[in-house]
Amino acid sequence: MHTKSGNPLFPIGIGTWNIGGSFSADPTAKYKGAVPSYDNESAEIEALRYSIANGQNHIDTAELYGAFHTDEVVGKAIEGLSREDLYIADKLWRTSLGTGLVRPTVDKMLQKLGTEYLDMLYIHAPFEGVDWQEAILQIDALIDEGIVRDFGVSNFSVRDMEEVRKIARHPIVANQMNYNVLYKDEVNEEFKAYCEENHIQIIAYQPVKRQAVMEDTTIQSIAKNHNVTPAQIAIAWLLTQNALPIPKAINMKHIDENINSVAIELSEHEQEILGAL
Repeated sequence: MHTKSGNPLFPIGIGTWNIGGSFSADPTAKYKGAVPSYDNESAEIEALRYSIANGQNHIDTAELYGAFHTDEVVGKAIEGLSREDLYIADKLWRTSLGTGLVRPTVDKMLQKLGTEYLDMLYIHAPFEGVDWQEAILQIDALIDEGIVRDFGVSNFSVRDMEEVRKIARHPIVANQMNYNVLYKDEVNEEFKAYCEENHIQIIAYQPVKRQAVMEDTTIQSIAKNHNVTPAQIAIAWLLTQNALPIPKAINMKHIDENINSVAIELSEHEQEILGAL
């Protein structure tokens, strides 16, 4: 996966869930009892620009996030920057997958983001009770026109991906999964082998679980050996698994930690210990 200018993606992307709100444009809206830590749009824009200025060129968003408001915040953050040096991914929610619905949704994404194309368009999940398959040929058409560059899926099993490949004319470039050092149930060896064989990049959302990894004594011990934080070890482990993590960070210290995780070299023994958690 490369930007339009040909630059490779930085190994760690920028997640945006809860930037600009959760399920609505109200940034104080509760999601499962949790209020986003930051509700200041200017601070969010500053954080996104800081991440980009320090090398992170892959931004992940979705129409679900903030009911399109997250796309607006991202659009403000990238305004004036070299678009071809960025890789922007967006996701179609269940309400935008039916016949004739993909193009107007993408048009809205582009308007909110202030861009003429998407680098990646995902189907957010293989929703039950929704004919998500209807979106595939519509995405193919957008790729043919250059409005979308790459096709991705999210939360899709091997069986789901096989179903997609029977319909799609363009290949699945990425599958975005809930994957981290403490949760590996969905990304098992069969899944990883299938993705490798078919050149599908695994994108890891919720890659850190910051509070949980901070409390894990095994991760704490390995972090201490490297003089880094447990969160950095969690990201470094994903990198050894050839996954591309997309942590969300507004705190500048956390952004720096995320970026610097690339330099951590875990031994094979440490990788095995973390893989067994």
